[in-house]
Amino acid sequence: MRNSLLPLIAAVVCFAIGLVLIRPIVDRGQGGPEVNAGILRLPKRDPLRTIAAPLAGSTAATVERGGRDDGLWRVVVVAGEDREPTTRAAMLALGESLFTAGMVVVMDPLPAASEPTPPLPMPTDRVISIATRSAEIGDSPTADWQASIAFTITEPRLPAGHPAEVLLAPPELAPVVILVEHAGRPAADATAVDWPTRWAGTGRTIVQAMLGSLLPPSGLQRAKDQPLADWGTPVPFPPVTGELRWSGCFQHDLARGWVGRIAGRTVATKSGGSEAAAAPVIGLLRKGAWEEAAAAEGGWRQWSRLRDGQRQLFALRDDGDGWTCTVWTERPDVAGLIDRWIAAGDAPARQHLQQLLTVRALPEPLRLRVEQALK
Repeated sequence: MRNSLLPLIAAVVCFAIGLVLIRPIVDRGQGGPEVNAGILRLPKRDPLRTIAAPLAGSTAATVERGGRDDGLWRVVVVAGEDREPTTRAAMLALGESLFTAGMVVVMDPLPAASEPTPPLPMPTDRVISIATRSAEIGDSPTADWQASIAFTITEPRLPAGHPAEVLLAPPELAPVVILVEHAGRPAADATAVDWPTRWAGTGRTIVQAMLGSLLPPSGLQRAKDQPLADWGTPVPFPPVTGELRWSGCFQHDLARGWVGRIAGRTVATKSGGSEAAAAPVIGLLRKGAWEEAAAAEGGWRQWSRLRDGQRQLFALRDDGDGWTCTVWTERPDVAGLIDRWIAAGDAPARQHLQQLLTVRALPEPLRLRVEQALK
């Protein structure tokens, strides 16, 4: 019959059989939590929406390099150095802790080279990079798990020996590396443990151990009394390529910009060959009307251009297994800036003036003027 229902019934039966035969290869949440790039936004009433499974076992943090930090931050970048689920679990747990402490959290999972993540022009107090050194995750959320996670805490700034590093105040923090060794399983009284609750429990346990080794007993606190360097305009965007990953943005009184890195020595070309990993960004600079300086200083190749009334500078240096990259602008009228702070005469202005005395590149006449104003 032309209007027979048999084909429709047969299709429904085949669909039902398919639903029965097709079984999910990965249970929901087995691959770890999803971490999206950008500013972390959690509901203020209940930021820890996923309940953490109570765990038994051991978690120990060891400071491999550096010392303690004060935890007085405003903006923090949480960066993933790999795509392991343990790294993503620690990233999300750290983001939760920072968010609940009132900080702005910029999540930066490791991007694909074909889809580089545009950086956010937001001055940052700290960059916390997370990497999984080893992990043994069971095939069920109730199994024994082991993981070794490294946290690297840095202050984004121009590196030592950089041509413009003398324009910055001394660093607040030497780089810190903390290794957390975790071996855990659900506690005996744990109920309804699934993948999301297990990942939440594991990530938060690891992060709390790290923060306990990094911070004083007061813990995380949003900075309130630190003066902000006001430039009146956003930080200029840096050049972006698939090979170059910008880790953080800084804004001091006399200089502001970005620090980043190209990992590896070579990249593939469209023709099937290979070239130096720094070649794509150098080609982008040439297209963008950047002019290279005649001579390198301290191993740094340097370019500059005038854009929107600002002199922008770019410098890169071969560091053996990749390239360190920087972009920055310099304050054009330092004397006028000092005059405005002296005229203001309030506590924030005096803090800026006191900090300015720590800048090595401050000309001596201006240094004497600042010292006289602070007497």
